[in-house]
Amino acid sequence: MLTGDLVRVRVVKTQLEPRYIDPTSTRLLDRATTLIALMASAVDQGWTRGEISGRLREIEGVDTDHKVTKGFAKLLMDRGEWDTVSPIEPVRLREQVFKLAAELGPLARTAGPTARRDATAVLTQIAARFDTTAEVIAKALYADLKDENVLVQCKLPTPEGLLHRYNSALVQALLLKATSLRLTLNEPDPKYLRQLMRYLKFYQLMYRFETHPCTVLHVDGPQSLLKSSTRYGMQLANFFPAILLQPGGWTLEAEVLWGRKRKFRKRLSVSARVGIRSHYKDTGTWTSRTEQWFTERWAKHESDWTLSPGEAIDMGEQAMMVPDYSFRKNGRVGHLEIVGFWRKSYLSQRLKALPKNVILAVSSKLASETAKLPATMADQVIQFGEVIPPKKVIERLERVAR
Repeated sequence: MLTGDLVRVRVVKTQLEPRYIDPTSTRLLDRATTLIALMASAVDQGWTRGEISGRLREIEGVDTDHKVTKGFAKLLMDRGEWDTVSPIEPVRLREQVFKLAAELGPLARTAGPTARRDATAVLTQIAARFDTTAEVIAKALYADLKDENVLVQCKLPTPEGLLHRYNSALVQALLLKATSLRLTLNEPDPKYLRQLMRYLKFYQLMYRFETHPCTVLHVDGPQSLLKSSTRYGMQLANFFPAILLQPGGWTLEAEVLWGRKRKFRKRLSVSARVGIRSHYKDTGTWTSRTEQWFTERWAKHESDWTLSPGEAIDMGEQAMMVPDYSFRKNGRVGHLEIVGFWRKSYLSQRLKALPKNVILAVSSKLASETAKLPATMADQVIQFGEVIPPKKVIERLERVAR
């Protein structure tokens, strides 16, 4: 995450405009390549945070745009795993060194060979206790300090990936000061919408959906809370890359408190047209064999019902359902949701909150009990073996579609 001093943004009246970088810029790709190579060397050679920072300052010294380079470096350092590398616990080691130094008497009052010999004598005696060298003791003495932590591992991106990560981080830094976020999705793919909802729940965000006339997600921002706004702000910022996974058009609008005392309300607008890529894993394109087989059978079946990807259904109280398929005929609408493992009590609970025009398709192979389904479930539940029969779906749609 970029810190406030590294954020590059233009303020145009009431609008905040992040100063994105061009992810195809040869100059910036070369700079990213240099920094990534430096971090790779740091892992191989076991450099400390302080040593890496020193090398980074040398690179920053020849760049005209220091903020971009520092931003790249910050993002790479954040990806690292750091550890205290010391054969002896540093706190315990310092206790012994200071105790021995006190017993031997004060060091020379002026810097010079005498003072160095006195310090070396202390370190040498301590080293003998641990069967090591004075050099190792000197390095381990403050190994638990942040600048002395050693980079032991770092998941390095590609140069292009780092440039996209930088653009994403610009928006994330601004969302830390948001009071609210509004995300408008244009004809969202149901699989990606479900993926988005998984991220919402994972980051424990407060949200609500509107589904008419289009799908709109409202999320409370950290500045709308009285307590724990810092932690919540990080959660909201971490949610942003999940939005970037949406394959269709989307627009994000956020209200941000701006200025040192955050007195000014500014607007932040970001859309899919910016072209920022997410560094999160995309799991939204997976399709089950059951879905593949059903769509293949449906294509061969003649029907007045038109099949489309599932449309979001607002369930109220922050609940939203995204069925696998939606069907339309002469203004009537019905939906089909394929259920995984199930038992009668589970289906009963789902049906209580389920809209009346949604059909559940349940596999007989995934049933956790052998009992037959009660007649009360006949209209909204279809059992199938290998393939969901289109004929049965049409029969149910004629009964339940609104």
